[in-house]
Amino acid sequence: MKDQERVKLLSGPYKAPRLRRGDRAACLFKDCDVVVTGWTDARIGWPRCLPVGTKGRPLLPVDEELARAIRHESAAALCHWWGVSELLVWKWRRALGVDRLNCEGSQRLIRGASEQGAARTRGVRLPPEQVERRRRTARALNLGRHLPTGCSHAPWWSPAELRLLGSLPDDEVAAKVGRTPNAVRCKREKMGIPNPRDRRSRRG
Repeated sequence: MKDQERVKLLSGPYKAPRLRRGDRAACLFKDCDVVVTGWTDARIGWPRCLPVGTKGRPLLPVDEELARAIRHESAAALCHWWGVSELLVWKWRRALGVDRLNCEGSQRLIRGASEQGAARTRGVRLPPEQVERRRRTARALNLGRHLPTGCSHAPWWSPAELRLLGSLPDDEVAAKVGRTPNAVRCKREKMGIPNPRDRRSRRG
């Protein structure tokens, strides 16, 4: 995902509060009244404030508009447009009960990263040891319980394997194709191919 897409605003535009130096406002993040000391020069300019009667480093007052952005936009977008640090975004989110699971902006970036990773590995054969490790993990966690009921998850039958059905007894076909005799019988009957043993008994 390109940088421009990563910082795209999903719920904008956002309007800064109409405040001037010396004005007072309420901050949802600090849960107190603040006084405006200046403005930022970020892509989305925002007031700088201090809690009334205090000194120190100015902060951005979180009003309903900024709170809306915090709830909907990714951390990357908040840092990019408001010129704040990831640590401050984390504090904002914690105060407002926001996390990566309930924020659509963060979920969008997570899905994008997953799709990119899947695209890079799609079609790439895994080493045998990794295949075996995944197989053991799947069995240990009983992941098969999540598979749809009634579906067959065995390997596909090749045309050459299908031509063997009915030409030899099921157990002999099973030995050649690496399947169980029951799997061979089920496939043969599903395709309407008669049992070769039955044909031999009729000839006798």
